[in-house]
Amino acid sequence: MGNEYVQATFPIECKGRDSRGREVLDKPVSANVKISKSPGSNELTSLVECCYNTGGHGQRCKASHPDVDKVGEGIGCPYSFDVPYAFDKRG
Repeated sequence: MGNEYVQATFPIECKGRDSRGREVLDKPVSANVKISKSPGSNELTSLVECCYNTGGHGQRCKASHPDVDKVGEGIGCPYSFDVPYAFDKRG
């Protein structure tokens, strides 16, 4: 495994998501997605810098409900991930 910290930042524009995965904003907001790999790890993680990003790990989008942090189980941010954990089967 590599022993260096690797990070890349990608500027994006996003229209947010609702509980069905549909875009909700008329105009996209600018955001940054930082993807990183820590030394001695094969895990890839993202950190989303967006005005609608919320949750303990920044894993949720509140663009469809800006005045409430979480609706139901929460609406996932499509740019937030931890690989390989994001693909692990649950249950």
